[in-house]
Amino acid sequence: MKFIKRIVVGAFLLGSCNAMALDLEEGNHYQVLPESVQFQADKQVTKIFSVNCPFCYKYEKSVIPGMVKNLPSTINYDAYHISSKSPFGAEASEVLAVAKTVGEAKYKAAKMALYAKIHDEKTKFATGDELIRFGLSQAGISQEEFNRLKGTPEVKQLLAKWDQGIAIAKIQGIPALVVNGKYLINTKSIRSMPMLDEMILELSKK
Repeated sequence: MKFIKRIVVGAFLLGSCNAMALDLEEGNHYQVLPESVQFQADKQVTKIFSVNCPFCYKYEKSVIPGMVKNLPSTINYDAYHISSKSPFGAEASEVLAVAKTVGEAKYKAAKMALYAKIHDEKTKFATGDELIRFGLSQAGISQEEFNRLKGTPEVKQLLAKWDQGIAIAKIQGIPALVVNGKYLINTKSIRSMPMLDEMILELSKK
């Protein structure tokens, strides 16, 4: 799986494939999620990820910006950070959820700082509280504000929504891309950004 994901990311970076007509094949390009793990997300592409995942970090830098930029106005984008990937996945989700409710810029600051700290600097947080303090400092959120917000219905609902991705992550690993909350893109079949754009567009029409 790691080898395959390296090839996929490399193809994106090199732009080695050209856009071409694509006949989507179930089982090859995508799979239909079991009804028990499908979620409500019509006309949306959703990324399932964790800041603890090195391939999620690579996608975040090299794939996601272009993908989001190329989305037509009829298709939304969202990202679900799952709490299940250790170490301290639950704490990371909580920091990111609070940051997102405060503002998108603070969410992005915390997310990218955690990615860089874990994967670029190879830092291993000793405790969940240490991770929380670091994430909050990078987002410019006080401990008092975090304590006040983490128990609010808005944050709890966001965390519950994100964790719908846990069952999906068990199917193919992360990062995972899901269209309409139903169609899981087989990442090993992606050969270029134009191909990914077309896959998302076609699946969104189903």
